[in-house]
Amino acid sequence: MAYVNSYPAQSYNRVNGEWIPDKIYKPKTKYSIFWSNGEPWMEALIYLSERRTKSATIRSNAFDLRAYAEWLEENSIHWLHFPIKREERCLERFRGYLIASSRRNSGVPSRRINAVVNFYRWLKARGLIDKQLKMWEEQQVTVLFFNSIGFQRTLNVSTTDLRIRHRKANINSLEGGLLPLSVEDRDTLLNYLKANTRDQYTILHALFVLGFFTGARISSIRTIRIENLKNATPDATDPEVMLVAAGPGSGIKTKFDVQGYLYFLKPVYDFILDYAQTNITRLERQAKAIKTNKSLLFLTKEGKPYSEGSINTAISELRKALVRDGLTQFHDLKFHQSRATCGTELAREFMKHDDSYAIEHVRDWLMHKNESTTWTYIKFLKKSKAAKKANDAFIRQFLGPNFS
Repeated sequence: MAYVNSYPAQSYNRVNGEWIPDKIYKPKTKYSIFWSNGEPWMEALIYLSERRTKSATIRSNAFDLRAYAEWLEENSIHWLHFPIKREERCLERFRGYLIASSRRNSGVPSRRINAVVNFYRWLKARGLIDKQLKMWEEQQVTVLFFNSIGFQRTLNVSTTDLRIRHRKANINSLEGGLLPLSVEDRDTLLNYLKANTRDQYTILHALFVLGFFTGARISSIRTIRIENLKNATPDATDPEVMLVAAGPGSGIKTKFDVQGYLYFLKPVYDFILDYAQTNITRLERQAKAIKTNKSLLFLTKEGKPYSEGSINTAISELRKALVRDGLTQFHDLKFHQSRATCGTELAREFMKHDDSYAIEHVRDWLMHKNESTTWTYIKFLKKSKAAKKANDAFIRQFLGPNFS
């Protein structure tokens, strides 16, 4: 079957019907797609090499195209098979396969067909396939979004009749479609990790402490260094909060390169600084690290920086252990839920005083680029509170004395 190689990709140009290596252009990606016979899918390779976006997006595109190539081979269909009959076209059939083989609330089919369609759009723009080739019908759709101050707006966007509607699960959720943990479950998880003496659990405990009490994303946490902590300054309005600079120039990565501070409550700051300077597991790993990595807060057992993939693997193993030990509420645990939990509890406390103040504070604490993201926390809590009251009233009225 088709596969992806992750060695550095070589860029090529099409000259007189042949692919000639481009020795000047340096591609950003390291992903190359190959057919099962070992032949590279040159068009896909060039497409990935010319992508100018986040590496995580390029990786996602690569594996979506690999899945498409795998399906094409399994069904003996050429990737340029576009006959007059629409139902026989490769893209139409692939779309049908994605719908039939996936759960209704999964976002994978929608993402995968979009990735493949974008690849074909690029092929046409680059002149690598006939621009008159009939592959789909263009459509205009209206999407809803919230502006920077929380008002709902609409926008008309261009799409195709191949798009797959993604029906979200019928739950009230936050960033990334995730639910926060309850305070009780948060503490259960932290106590479970703290009680286990395995090196991996010690590291996961420190990671989740940062996630739950600073709300930092894992991409930020992975890049925190000891010098970042030592350069922290007390908040001017509350000396019990330590501010750690993050964003461009600090070494700590942030989404959209937002510049600001990670907020550390003093006990959390003291705990993490102590972990950095005295934890035996960390010091042993620091000794194995090269000079440029020694000050990183979190290191693998080889003394290397953690990747998001290695973090995800560790969380996956933790989920299995939690379920095995009877803590089934964590069967679908994601690290990003720690951020959702932090934001929810912050919003809950500050909404006791004033909604506008809550929005401003949660926005700054979580380093949101747009206030519209912060609004989701306020709305989540208000909706949850209203739903609880409605449910209680419904139960009293509908079940009556039978179940009281």
